[in-house]
Amino acid sequence: MKKILWAFVGTILIFFFSLIAITPLIMNIGYSSVEGSYHAVTHAILLSLIFIVIVCTIMILEEINKIKK
Repeated sequence: MKKILWAFVGTILIFFFSLIAITPLIMNIGYSSVEGSYHAVTHAILLSLIFIVIVCTIMILEEINKIKK
């Protein structure tokens, strides 16, 4: 139950980080129109999640290398 709670808290933090930090960067690229404003938040969340998957994969590979040694 504790892990589920931490995963939920992490998800909320990722959402707010992407909303505050990444969305303005994406809006400057060209999502300033009314139709694109909804997609800017979605793309910011996807971009955040892609980087999180990369970081988690690197961490898992490091742990596997430690176990092999």
